[in-house]
Amino acid sequence: MENQKKPIDILSEEQLDALAQSLLPVMQEFFRSERGKKIWAEHLREIEQSSEKAA
Repeated sequence: MENQKKPIDILSEEQLDALAQSLLPVMQEFFRSERGKKIWAEHLREIEQSSEKAA
């Protein structure tokens, strides 16, 4: 299969602001949930383990 270039969408600053305003409250709610806290803790453990391996 031939390599196909994907179109690049360029968002205006207003569009980026609107996207951030719609996503931020949902993301905050998620990370306040038990599932979000668990996922965040796992992510931090992975970062810690990878930094220990690099040292």
